[in-house]
Amino acid sequence: MSHLRLLSTDFDGTLIDHSSDGRCSAAFAEVLILHRRAGGLWALNTGRSLDQAIEGLAAFGAPVEPDFLLTNERDIFLRNAAGTWAAHHEWNERCHLRHAELFVRARDVIRRVCELAAGTPDITIIQENGRPIGLVTTTENVMAEVARFLDREADGFPSFSYQRNTVYLRFCHLDYHKGSSLGELCRLLGIERTAVLTAGDHFNDIPMLDGRFAAFPCCPSNAIPEVRATVLAAGGHVAVRPAADGIADAWHFFHRPAISSTTH
Repeated sequence: MSHLRLLSTDFDGTLIDHSSDGRCSAAFAEVLILHRRAGGLWALNTGRSLDQAIEGLAAFGAPVEPDFLLTNERDIFLRNAAGTWAAHHEWNERCHLRHAELFVRARDVIRRVCELAAGTPDITIIQENGRPIGLVTTTENVMAEVARFLDREADGFPSFSYQRNTVYLRFCHLDYHKGSSLGELCRLLGIERTAVLTAGDHFNDIPMLDGRFAAFPCCPSNAIPEVRATVLAAGGHVAVRPAADGIADAWHFFHRPAISSTTH
């Protein structure tokens, strides 16, 4: 394979199992060190907010800090010279503007979702600054029903979409997701998709695992069937171990040709 320049990983479910203590595994720590020594960069591509991502990374305790944080499945933050996180203003501001416009146009769809939630204790609307931005359900079965409802109700609004992970769902513009934000980051850095490895486990990771933005997609053994199918269809690797250990195995899997070619 060509030199791997960027590692883009989801966090919850991909690097840390939902039942784990939230700390970095030894196998993935070793991969981060090897990746950095080879000049590689690491982007954490997560549905968490910036503050939540920073908090999770502190508990994760990796030997290498990410170079980039892609948060809320859309925003991009770059580490500046002071070691703090600076917004990629052009992208983030355009993203926020287009979402504000979309939520006005699709207010009837959002209203109907809120009415659905009002009729059952199994759905709770998430508000931000007085505006519905998503929801949480009591079970993944209820979430599947909500997703089908949204697919029907939003049929006349082609730009309206959502990102879904376990029992959480965020309303969003169709053009903004983990894949498109990764693509923008690569544009900024001048990195081709053939030098990018991506890792994820759930529905909201699919846009960065389908081969459009990274030539080397992978997922841990605990990934949902839809993610596994996406990764395999894109010529990627499904690991046999869960969470970060599986991603470490995938990193080594993609590096095997390069290692063998330099040792003979």
